Amino acid sequence: MQAYQKMRKSVFILLLFINSIYSQDKSNGLSISGNLKVLFGFELVTPKSILLELRPNLKIADIDSLGNYKFENLKSGIYKIKVIDFNIKPKEFDVELKDKSITDFDLLVTSDCEINKEIAEIDIKLKKPRLLLIGSIAPIIYHNQGEFEKKYNIEYYDFGCTPPNEECVIQYNKTVFNYLDKKYDRKWRKEVRKDVVGIN
Repeated sequence: MQAYQKMRKSVFILLLFINSIYSQDKSNGLSISGNLKVLFGFELVTPKSILLELRPNLKIADIDSLGNYKFENLKSGIYKIKVIDFNIKPKEFDVELKDKSITDFDLLVTSDCEINKEIAEIDIKLKKPRLLLIGSIAPIIYHNQGEFEKKYNIEYYDFGCTPPNEECVIQYNKTVFNYLDKKYDRKWRKEVRKDVVGIN
């Protein structure tokens, strides 16, 4: 009888140990995932790429083509997700991870665009549309670009080595592309500089 009780006690302790290991593995195997969208002016888009930082772990994650992200192998606790690509002061989101993974922690960021679709529409109304370039310290000037600017009543503008976010530039340029297509059909596309952001 005493041997049986010892055996039951040993089995009970073993079960507690296995359960403890299982619980520990479960608490260390949590994840936070969701989707990210960025608001550029009045347009909600999925950026081509963006980096997310998880604190205090200092984990870094990227998004896929649909804007989905995932941080894995986490413990229960309070975290901050920082979106570090779009604004001078990065946007932070607080999230508490308990005993289950979070699969729908969606993020919305408003980009501090100095240029966007609305700015392009204003420039078009003022008859001062631009085609934006992102160059280097020394801007590149093509010998025939002046003829193009005069022919289509538009100006090339190079931000040099300190451009705004590329998504903002693309949104502006695409609005101007649509304007040029309507006014000149698509023939201007054969003559435009190929380094205009978003033309390809």
